[in-house]
Amino acid sequence: MKVRSVRPEILDSLSPDHPDAIANRRDLRFLNRFMGNWAWISKQVDRFYDPGKKITEAGAGEGDLGFYLRGRCERLDFSDYQGLDLWERPKNWPVEAKWVSADLFEFEPEPCPDIFIVNLLLHQFEDERLRALGEQMQRFPVWIVNEPLRVRWAVWGLACMRLFGLHPVSWHDGRVSIGAGFRGEELADLLGARKGKRQCRISRDVRGGYRMISWIES
Repeated sequence: MKVRSVRPEILDSLSPDHPDAIANRRDLRFLNRFMGNWAWISKQVDRFYDPGKKITEAGAGEGDLGFYLRGRCERLDFSDYQGLDLWERPKNWPVEAKWVSADLFEFEPEPCPDIFIVNLLLHQFEDERLRALGEQMQRFPVWIVNEPLRVRWAVWGLACMRLFGLHPVSWHDGRVSIGAGFRGEELADLLGARKGKRQCRISRDVRGGYRMISWIES
């Protein structure tokens, strides 16, 4: 899997209330917990957040990560939190938190978030779009990014999940996501995560996570 390949996912062709889409979201909740994605993001929020700092989560979906952070990060004031997605505001989204229904590439935040969270979203975009997004993100002081790690053994791990009821759509889209994932400095270079005064740290998790934080030294 040396070359990154972005291909269509089945989920993109399904309506949100389609049974296969619902099953896929169920699997994603399980995988995020199993892979430690939400727990890792929570640690980074604890590191960079102080009350009054604004957080935006891109690709917030049904708000699962936001709800997890709300229950996990003791200092988090949820009035500082904003979900961003093409979907409408979830019916159970807390009244104190904000929600923006918009395209990520047309997002014009006011004020700019201090912390920008992206979980399992950027792998869906071609390199040129990621470069353009990186220019847009330079205004955000802190980035917390978790994406699929593009390694063959991540596919083997996903295959094992089929024994525990992984839905066929999740099996297909999971392999597509891994093939569109990242290795080494790829995502950092595309987004400009070390540009100017920015610092960047990349790690990879044995469960298949490519994790990057980028911040501006004060």
